[in-house]
Amino acid sequence: MRNQVVKDIEKEFLEPSFQYLVENGLENTSVRDLCKAMGVSYGSLYYWFDGKEDIYINVVKYGVEKVADKLFKVAFERMHDPKLFFDTFLDEVDKYRKEMRRVFQFATSPDYGKAVQAKTEEFKAVYEKYIIELSQLTNIKPEMMAPIIYMLISILVDYCVWEDREASDMQMKFLYNTILTLQTVKI
Repeated sequence: MRNQVVKDIEKEFLEPSFQYLVENGLENTSVRDLCKAMGVSYGSLYYWFDGKEDIYINVVKYGVEKVADKLFKVAFERMHDPKLFFDTFLDEVDKYRKEMRRVFQFATSPDYGKAVQAKTEEFKAVYEKYIIELSQLTNIKPEMMAPIIYMLISILVDYCVWEDREASDMQMKFLYNTILTLQTVKI
């Protein structure tokens, strides 16, 4: 029952709220705006959330999970062909650039940054799971794959914030060559 209620909240509030935040930005969105746009009462929202910060943090966490899941899905689909993956991954990131920029806006916000960072700390466990799976796919030890994944995340952040495709392509080529080297050299 609880899982269904959580799914309903995601479908009816978190997803549309995240899209509203993506379109309007943090500075142009109030909780009242979200309630009005989603057609929910102000009071009922506080039944599910502890306050304004909790609402924003959960909406952003939902958005981060959604985008990360989609990008990791692409990674797994293409990791059998690392060249394809590294040649096309930034094109996939382009599909979610606006969402990612809003997430970074929250993560660096003086009002919400620390709370967003704390809430998304649990993603480290998710990244560890992906690191193990990708290391098995690529035949690279997990301790060697971990820095590659975190470098990839850094490239994505840099690309979404600065929109410097040339620099990001150069970094992606470097990671691709690193993977090729790690696959041929047993460290």
